[in-house]
Amino acid sequence: MNHGQWTLYSRRVSRARKIKCSLSFISNYFLLAARHTKDFHHSTHHSPELKPKKMTVNLPLDSIADILSRLPVKHLLRFRCVSKQWRSLIDDPDFIKLHLRHSLDSHTNQTLIFRSSDLHAADLACLGAFAKLEHPLMTYNHGIKILGSCNGLLCIRNIVEDMAIWNPSTRKHQLLPSLGSCSRYVYGFGHDPVTDDYKVVKIIQPGKALETEVKVCSLKRNRWRRIQDIPSVFSFPRANGVFASGALHWVLTRQVQLSEENVIVALDLGSESYREVPQPEHEDNGFQLNVGVLGVCLCVIANYHDVRVDLWVMKEYGVKESWTRLLSVANEEIIGSLRFVKPLAYSGSGDLVLLEHDSRDLFWYDMKKKKVDDVWVPGMPLSPESEICLQSLVSLNVSRRQHNGEDFKKMDDFLSEGFKLVL
Repeated sequence: MNHGQWTLYSRRVSRARKIKCSLSFISNYFLLAARHTKDFHHSTHHSPELKPKKMTVNLPLDSIADILSRLPVKHLLRFRCVSKQWRSLIDDPDFIKLHLRHSLDSHTNQTLIFRSSDLHAADLACLGAFAKLEHPLMTYNHGIKILGSCNGLLCIRNIVEDMAIWNPSTRKHQLLPSLGSCSRYVYGFGHDPVTDDYKVVKIIQPGKALETEVKVCSLKRNRWRRIQDIPSVFSFPRANGVFASGALHWVLTRQVQLSEENVIVALDLGSESYREVPQPEHEDNGFQLNVGVLGVCLCVIANYHDVRVDLWVMKEYGVKESWTRLLSVANEEIIGSLRFVKPLAYSGSGDLVLLEHDSRDLFWYDMKKKKVDDVWVPGMPLSPESEICLQSLVSLNVSRRQHNGEDFKKMDDFLSEGFKLVL
């Protein structure tokens, strides 16, 4: 056996061991479900002393899908090799949406990504040591920018304006066509629920202060086109857009007689039209306004200049009365000045909120105890920029790599025949 054959053999053995380990992990779920089936009760009720060591679990496909939808993506990718039926189920668009919905509703399967010179990631549930992410773009020693995160997809670009939409969980990506560079621009990235497509938006200021050009590139069309510009009464956005409820959001300034006011402007990705979003009724003025997203809800961050920061959440999108003040952090509760706070995610229990402070450090805010706890993770870079990315199976419709494709197919078939789910 030469070196190449030995390497391929070692990979197959390693893959088989990982799948076997994952199957033992999931067997507890199926055994628990089986205990509630009629057949299981019937077989053990009359003869309690008869407890077979092994039993074959025959569950409806819907029950299997419900159980699998609660598992991390890394296990699901391995389970594709259990059988052709499971592979078809896990690749099914309806199952992918089911898994995504469960992750969003339960605040699970979340990855915390740090951007410094490279991208590093850790599972939010345990916040263990960070691991380097191998992204698909060349960096030219300048690092990578994250332009947005949506449903497990990241929109990224490098210093020479190469761009890609990338799923870090499945390691699939799609490159976007080049648009050229300009001196002033912002981006946005989100999901169009009307066409079930993902769109990247670039707002450009070509010259004059009140002129803008807005261009959109969708994943399905994979080309840039110009859409309606931002109304000229608004200023140019100062940050990338925030995606929530089918729209991208920016804080813009509007001239009102001799004064200015901040407004939240949304670009609906379905209709590609603009609208204003009502703001909460603040107790006092004199704050800096920013927008963010927490879970699936749009939120507003009101910064009272080194005094405190209030975080509001819009529970029902577009309804002014649904704004709820979720928390308020005073300057003396944290280390250093309180210039900027970015909401990142809820904890799995929903009692804690993870916040980024001044692009420098992280802390949990306990909403019950109204207490702040600093976060430090091994390998966490200094002055990180943080992003939350769901672990999802969302597809980019990228064809499977042809390299060694036959070897992978043979391995899949071998594992499909070689493993039976027996409990």
